[in-house]
Amino acid sequence: MTFHPTGKLDCVETALHYRERVKANVKKLGRAPGLGVILGSDDPGSVLYRDLLVKDCEEMGIRTSLHMVGSGIQVVKLIAHLNQDTGTDGIFIFYPLRYPELKDDEIMDLVDPGKDIEGLHSINIGYLNKFRKRMSEGIDRVCMVPCTGRAVIKVIKRGFGTDYFAGKTVLIINDSLRIGRPVSAMVANLKGTPIICHQHTNQDHLEGFVKMADVIISAVPAQDYLLPTDWIKPSALCVDLSHQGNFDYPALDAKGIQYTNTKRNSVGKVTRAMALLNLTYAAGV
Repeated sequence: MTFHPTGKLDCVETALHYRERVKANVKKLGRAPGLGVILGSDDPGSVLYRDLLVKDCEEMGIRTSLHMVGSGIQVVKLIAHLNQDTGTDGIFIFYPLRYPELKDDEIMDLVDPGKDIEGLHSINIGYLNKFRKRMSEGIDRVCMVPCTGRAVIKVIKRGFGTDYFAGKTVLIINDSLRIGRPVSAMVANLKGTPIICHQHTNQDHLEGFVKMADVIISAVPAQDYLLPTDWIKPSALCVDLSHQGNFDYPALDAKGIQYTNTKRNSVGKVTRAMALLNLTYAAGV
């Protein structure tokens, strides 16, 4: 079937498309893959996301085991157990964990790379930077790609075509291991020009970067952070990955700028679909 771009940043349509692919992969497996979900706090955003992920799993025939941890030593022991558990095909951890005795990037590297459905282990990040689609261990196994970044790319590709990024300037306002850095690698792999900004970026330079950007991806976890709409060119695409809202949506509407938001058209729906797609790959599809 020929693919025709939708011409829109449509997270709902993109999520539905990949949810169907997950269901097809589960059917192909002939069994319910198992997902271990690890939560380290009662942060309302994380709890809500966990509940949405579990609901998605129920709807797509995926088994879940839910785990709550309160310290670095607990998470180390739990990951070691899930790595060895034959009933667990993939592991999903809600970051940040903020344990003083263990950094998040160290925890990421404790997960078996083949069960790392978030794509955050150093081996999987290495494959991403090398732009490899399959692992090179003599097995025909798909590499795990970070799900939030992959979700952003998929939403834009379904809207504007598979070659959209070639020659485009993409501004990413976030330099985290989960979002900014993986997205930067993905954009570069697709022949785009990534620019990463963060809290130490010169604000005068930031204005210039925003004005030249064809795509603006913002994930600033601050309630009062709002990018000035008059910096954004009308043809730009705006992707909001914050929980608080980094764009003035009515002002974007007034300029006819396309965007994803934190509620109705959220990339989070697609991120969950990407995680479960990775799970089916980890299970052997």
